[in-house]
Amino acid sequence: MTWHRGVRALRRVPLWVQTLGAVIAFGAVATWLTVTTWDLISPSRLDAGVLTDFRDAIYYPVVAVRDGVNPYAVTSYYQHYPVGQEFPLYTPVHLLLHSPLLLFSFSTARAVYFGWNLALILGLAAAALRLAGFRCRTASVFGLGTLILLSDPGRFDLRTGQPTLMIVIGTYFVLRAVERRAPDAPRPMIPSSATPFLLGALSLAVVWSKPTYAIPLCVLLIARGRARVVAAGTAIGLALSAIVLPLLVDNAGGVGKLVKSWEDSARITSQSSQSRLGSGLRIDAANAFVRITRLRPSENIAAVCGLLVLLAGAWVVWKLHRRDPDGDREELAITLACLFILTSVYHVPYDYLLLVGPALMLARPRPTHRIEWPSRVRAVVLTLILIPLADPLGWSPVNAAVGKSGFEWLLGPTMMSVYVMTALGLCLWTALRHTRRSAQVAGVVEAEEARDAVGNADS
Repeated sequence: MTWHRGVRALRRVPLWVQTLGAVIAFGAVATWLTVTTWDLISPSRLDAGVLTDFRDAIYYPVVAVRDGVNPYAVTSYYQHYPVGQEFPLYTPVHLLLHSPLLLFSFSTARAVYFGWNLALILGLAAAALRLAGFRCRTASVFGLGTLILLSDPGRFDLRTGQPTLMIVIGTYFVLRAVERRAPDAPRPMIPSSATPFLLGALSLAVVWSKPTYAIPLCVLLIARGRARVVAAGTAIGLALSAIVLPLLVDNAGGVGKLVKSWEDSARITSQSSQSRLGSGLRIDAANAFVRITRLRPSENIAAVCGLLVLLAGAWVVWKLHRRDPDGDREELAITLACLFILTSVYHVPYDYLLLVGPALMLARPRPTHRIEWPSRVRAVVLTLILIPLADPLGWSPVNAAVGKSGFEWLLGPTMMSVYVMTALGLCLWTALRHTRRSAQVAGVVEAEEARDAVGNADS
């Protein structure tokens, strides 16, 4: 395979040369993105331009809590601060995690957060490498970090100032978390890249800052037999929320008014041009269905359908776990989990960063655990999830060339969702095929053992 030949050729390059080249490449791309981003900053409060998500969803919400304003109350939030959109329904954990930004003015906090996200790019690269079982060398971390910076979701996240990087890293830790067992239970063979129980629980508490990640993740974790991790992480998340919740209740004027502001914020968000069903920004399965069929079900129906998709995914993941609970079937199970998180509930293109880890796992020469992928399906799945990460239409020369030929729809937002859902379908087929064959093998083994037992009894 060309990819593997390229990797072998790269290994023949001296390590110090690889490291120096990777660090320089990362620094050059980071500098380019920083300069071009700051050139595009506008004093307008419109919901357009760069770093507007940082302004509206990260900095001013924590300022509002400090100032005695309820950030979820759309009208008062608009009146008090120069924001262009309502504060989405992040949980109070989100406000607590970003409270250190109160130490800075808006312009300074914006620069600090941009630098923090650049560091998190390297953190995501390291977490993805460990997820796939690779060693975290400086060259590999900076090299992968450069590719993430150049990817469309990487640039999108950095230029909007989203907290997605932190949540994706936390998701990877949770997916590798080791379940705490009873003291007298036999200790399973744990992969070297496993995450300790406590770190997994703390990571889940961080992920709970964004429910569109946390809810499907918890459902899939329970299906994988990680109920204790879910319970501990959710409990920590509730404890962190309890630090901020009294301030929110006081700012809102009571529990009832706070709940009413949450309902109003959710309604206004769902009706916005960017968030409503059929938007060119959304990437979830329900939105792709609306864009393809032109049918427009209500948000409630779409949510129910998304829940059914998630439950179907949990059933397949449960079957994988039930067949071999301690085996390293992480490649298929984790890829399925990431794809279901993206397709079952509301998500936007920067959330494609979640596919970096599965892409690395699929790029390995072979799975670390024997999975009988149908012929070439593994390579096809890898290709299908790499397309949204690269997003060729995000590059001006490609956009101009493809657009003139009339085939830009092949790389448009709807088709990106179709590629991801096709990858999900192939993974589901592989998982069901694998569990069925495992059951057949188990049945043959049990029959042979029974025959041996009868033979021994007769003798």
